[in-house]
Parts: sequence; C-alpha cells; structure tokens
Amino acid sequence: MKTRPVIPNALILDKTKDIEKFQNESLRPIIKSLNDLIVVYFQNYAKSKKIEFINLTEDQKNKFIATAFLKDQNLKSEVKGFVIGQFSVAEFNFYKIFSKEINKRILGIVKQRILKAF
Repeated sequence: MKTRPVIPNALILDKTKDIEKFQNESLRPIIKSLNDLIVVYFQNYAKSKKIEFINLTEDQKNKFIATAFLKDQNLKSEVKGFVIGQFSVAEFNFYKIFSKEINKRILGIVKQRILKAF
C-alpha cells in the first residue's frame, strides 16, 4: 500500500471536530496522492465532452468545472470512488456514518485541485 503524503498545514487540535479530523488525516492526503490520476481523469472527461479544455479562458474553465461537478452524477460518483477505494476499513466505517458530509468534502477538495491544476 502506498504511503499517504503528509499535509503540514492540516492542523488537528483537541477541539477539532471528528469530521474535520477525518478530512485532514484521511481525505486530504488520499486526494493529494491521487492528484495525477484526478488531473488526467478530468482531462479525459473534458475530451469526452468534446471540450478543448486547454484552450478555454480562466472563466470558461471555472464555469466548465463548476457545471461538471454540479450536474454530472457519473463524474461525481467516479471521483468519490477513487477516494473511497483508498479508505481503510476503519475509515470506511466512519464514512458510512457521515457519507453525505464526506462526499461534499471529497468533491469540494477535488474540484479545488482541478481548478489549481489548470
């Protein structure tokens, strides 16, 4: 199993909520380790939609990404699958309890990574 990267600015304090701890200890390192896959996946996604993503303006890129993550259930499911597939059993058990909130966090973090990548 691949070692997860350390995220130095992911602070975890005594008063940090469990869901935030999960985000900083599990989600962010997993998503960071999947960064290259996520970028290539999204490039392929844009290509499958017949979009020359590289040629879009910043505004057009932002709009395309926002719309894709808002409307395309298949995209969202596959991205969540990439991340959930990296969970340990304990992480998955925590995920089952808070899946709705964790799914929002997964998609938000991935969306930000895609925006930064392009």
